[in-house]
Amino acid sequence: MATQVYLDLIQGKQAQYSKDPNIISSGSYADVMHRILLHKMWTDFPRHMIAGMTATVFRLVVDRHLTEESISAYNWMAENFVAADFIGVTASQAAGFSFAPTFPLYQKQALVDIKSSIDRGVGAIVWHDQFVIAAGYDDVEQVLLICNSEGRDVTRLPYDSFGRNSTPYWYYQVLESCRTVDVWEVCKESLIQAVYKWETHDYMLPPQDYACGAAAYSAIATALETRVYDPRQAATVLRYYCKSRENIAFYITKLGYLSDHMVQVIQEYTSLSDLYLEMIGWVDQFNLWDVKEPECVQSVIALLHQARETEQRAIDAIKQAFPETIANRFKDVGLR
Repeated sequence: MATQVYLDLIQGKQAQYSKDPNIISSGSYADVMHRILLHKMWTDFPRHMIAGMTATVFRLVVDRHLTEESISAYNWMAENFVAADFIGVTASQAAGFSFAPTFPLYQKQALVDIKSSIDRGVGAIVWHDQFVIAAGYDDVEQVLLICNSEGRDVTRLPYDSFGRNSTPYWYYQVLESCRTVDVWEVCKESLIQAVYKWETHDYMLPPQDYACGAAAYSAIATALETRVYDPRQAATVLRYYCKSRENIAFYITKLGYLSDHMVQVIQEYTSLSDLYLEMIGWVDQFNLWDVKEPECVQSVIALLHQARETEQRAIDAIKQAFPETIANRFKDVGLR
């Protein structure tokens, strides 16, 4: 039996959607999820709205050598499940390590679940050195057909290669159904989660190796100052967070109705996006960035300090917008 890739997912309106200059892809979980939601007509929100409503766009995590792993270093099982739940999507998922002796059994079950989802017309979210969509399969050739969050390119992933990545982690998530949610409440909650992500270290990540939220800025600056980074990987990390801060700015501009204090939140996140764009202007000067030219690196560090202060003001403004809700959670701001 062979099942072809869902051509409407690959060639439908999602492909045109990415051409909107206000829709910025970062290759994240929220990006691939959004493409599936559009395909199923479970949302008509643009990508930055889904990234914001799920609160995933507010994450800021780096390892202390600024490797590319930074952008996907978080608890996938917890955060991706909650992200789907925030916007009314019921999901099931599994994850583990490919070196585990039981991996072949998990791999077999994963393929059953993924193919069943595809048969229902829902692509599955899969980790294959980044988040991708399993959009089809071919039992004759024994391959999954996978695609990214945008574009029409399809890659053939042999069944036996599922879960065998450059790192030992495997993961997949199947979206099962979608219910209507109160958008006002979801957007308000996403901003409260922004405070939590800014102030709280991810308990899954060893603090000697990673920094989260506000602390990430100091970690980036220290890595640049001590030159303990690979320029190419550091550039990838900074570009990723530039895109996420742009998406935050687009998202926040739609939320002015939540509170009178949102005027300042919008102003600060817009300024933050501008600072990141200026920062990436320096990073994109490859002849300076790649050789760690002092003026270039110091300019980026100076902009990082400004960005941290700006994002802190945005968080403070969110606290002023929703003081009662945040205060009622005491030390558990992230409580959902």
